[in-house]
This record gives sequence, structure tokens and C-alpha cells, in this order.
Amino acid sequence: MASRKKRDDSADRPTLSLVSDEDSNPSVEQDPTVDSHSDSEEAAGAVEGVDPSSTESHQDEGVESEEPANSEIGTSEIGRPELGTPEIPGLAAMSTTEQAQAILEDADPVAYYRMLNGLVRSSHSSLLQALPYTPALEFHSPTCVVVEPEPSNIETVGLYARAAYPDFDRILLAAFNDPAHDDLMAALYHLLIVEKTNVAVVTNHGQIIDIALVMGAWLSAMLAPGRSFGVLGEQTSLEQLAEVSNVLVSRMVITRQAFNVPAIQVLQCGSRIFLSVPQTASRRRAKLETALVRANNTLMRTALDAQLAQGGQLLAMAASGSQDLTIPGLMKKARAAWRARRGDDPGEAPTLHLQPLYDGTLTLMQSCTYVLPVAICLDSSTPACVIGGLTRLNGKDDCHRIMDWIALAHQEATGTPTIYHWHEDDLLTQVRARLNR
Repeated sequence: MASRKKRDDSADRPTLSLVSDEDSNPSVEQDPTVDSHSDSEEAAGAVEGVDPSSTESHQDEGVESEEPANSEIGTSEIGRPELGTPEIPGLAAMSTTEQAQAILEDADPVAYYRMLNGLVRSSHSSLLQALPYTPALEFHSPTCVVVEPEPSNIETVGLYARAAYPDFDRILLAAFNDPAHDDLMAALYHLLIVEKTNVAVVTNHGQIIDIALVMGAWLSAMLAPGRSFGVLGEQTSLEQLAEVSNVLVSRMVITRQAFNVPAIQVLQCGSRIFLSVPQTASRRRAKLETALVRANNTLMRTALDAQLAQGGQLLAMAASGSQDLTIPGLMKKARAAWRARRGDDPGEAPTLHLQPLYDGTLTLMQSCTYVLPVAICLDSSTPACVIGGLTRLNGKDDCHRIMDWIALAHQEATGTPTIYHWHEDDLLTQVRARLNR
């Protein structure tokens, strides 16, 4: 079910304010979207960010097996209902999509909302505050897995972006507006609007607002005064770009508000939102029912596949789906593992670790013809936004190599030794163990 919220002045829609509501409830303890292994691993959570496939787009712990989003809902390998599957008449005879729809329709919306609140951690960005359950908001319905864009004007996008990150113009917008990227902006316009080619925007996963800010900077650059595509002065509009812009985020985001406005409505200003649910440790901590998780992700992936099938879609994701991990310094054994992997020694400096991509994300990335990699850091001491070139993928290894590029670009821009882990290796295990002490 897709939600297209009508714009009106009713009391159901909070008014715009650039200061958070001091009377709003504090964030519920736990992680927003994708979580790592402990609160200490979190920089701030992820809107995306974020991960990014229907299966484990916001998967938090790679040590755990991934549950295929396209597997049949609620049945075991021999066809019997799984433990915890709702007692719905005729469920076994339904198609996978019909099963998913029926399970979500049968869910208690208030109880489900409370479960989603359990995904939030106190360690994520204070920008996002708790949003009470509101039946009038269509995206609070369990069956809503896609929220359609509601573009207003590019000034509103910039207003939210600058309020969320005061250095937005200097760090992100300046990068996208760099004349060196004029050809890139023109290429994106022609690929998306004219040639109907799908493009994935892939970032590392540092903070909860990363992917939203990257999308805001891209939209603002595409609509910058005087921006045209080709010698005939062809231009675009926010309405046109919003229709082809898609962001994959944790369903947890529906429980948050920013600037006294539901966070989803902030994102709606410039993009379509697909809502995913994490499938591993964060899901169990929040006591999210497996059947609901699988049902949500099955419907979401079905809708996302249909959207991508139209062509000319830009899909933004924090690809690893798991928070980037920062540790103060590697121990002797971990430094030896780093040297074996990279051929250099990070010394005792803090290091950043980008967690692995999993099969669902790899499949999703490969469903786009091109990838635009972006390395992002919002840390006030080492802010950075590095935009790579459009890259065509020729297999799963290319997805991992894209993440290698992002890690290296992040390291060169920030000075922080940064590494991407292709899989669950010994070094990553040691990093997590250090953080869990």
C-alpha cells in the first residue's frame, strides 16, 4: 500500500518549526534503523539510511544469517505454518504477496507501532524526537510500505537540510555544485529523465541523517539557479525529480519527528520512501514478530521492484545497512590483521570500519545500471563529502569494490584510517569484541 498524504491545514499535520518540540517524548532506548552490536558502536543511527534491500537493508549484525525477503511468508520448508504466524483463514492458499498483505492487515497497529519504537536507541541523533501514533497518518498503517513524494519547493528542502546540519551548504551542497561535477549532473539528468536508466546512490553509513542530506544536496544542485542540461538550456523541476527519487529507510522512521513534523513528511518533500524492517538482533530486542517483519519486507520489495521496473529511478541507500564502527585504536592482533589486509599500519589512531554488504543489498545494487558512490562524514572535526563517478557494475564483486572506493575516499578526505569489510572476517570480529567490552 502506498501512501500519498494530501496537503492541508488540518490539525493532523504538525506545523513547521525549526526548533524541536521541548514537550515531545524522549527517544525510546535502542537503535533507529540498523544497529550494530552495542550502543557504543553507534555514531548516531541511520535513516537509511540506510541499508538497503528488502531483506536486510537495515541488517545490523552480519554474523547472523539473512532471511530472504522473497521466501514464502509464514510457512516452513514443508509447508506447515511457522511458529508465531497469525491464524488467518485461507492463508496457506494465498500467494506470497497476498499472505504478506493479509498478515499486515491482521496486525494490531498500535502494538506494531510500539514494537517499531523499540528499534530506537538513545544514542542516535537528537534531531529526531518521538512521534505519537496517529491513525490519521496513512504511513502509520501496518500495510503502508511505500510513501509517495509530496514536493513543495526546493527552498523547503534546503530549509530542512540546513536546520538538520548547519554546514550543509559548505560541505554537501558545495560538493554537488562544484563545476567539476557539471557533467555528472547533466549525465544524471539524461540517464534518469531521458534514457530511463536506474541509478543507485550509495553512501557509507555514519549518521542517521546522512542519506537524507545527500539527497537534499543532489536535488538542490540539480535545481540550482542557472543549471541547465545541454546547449539548449533544458531544465528540470522538483516535481519531476521527486517522482524518480527513492530512498530506502528503516520503518522505525515513521515513529520519529523532526522540527515538529513527522520525519517521513520531511523526506516526502523530495522523494518516495520505501520502508524496511531489520531482521536480526535489533528486531529481536524490539520483540518484532518474525511474520510481520517478513510480510513488511516482502510487500516493500514487491513495490520497489515494480518502481525500478519503470526505469529512470534513482535509489538512495546506505548500502551496508549497518552502522559504521569507530574504535579509538586497534589492539596488536587487530593491527596485524589490518596490515595483512591493507599492507599499511594504522598505528594507534582511531579507525573506521564499514560493515559488509549482504545478498539482498548486492541484488538491489545490481538492479540499477549505474552506481554513484558518495563518501560522507558529518563529524565537525573532519567533515567531508566526496562524490565518485558514475560506475557500471558487472557482478557482486563490483559492489564490494564500490565500498572499497568509498572507504578509501573517506580516509583521504578525513585522515581517519577507514576499511570496508567484504565479509565477516577476523578483524571485524575483533573490532566488535573491543566495542562490546
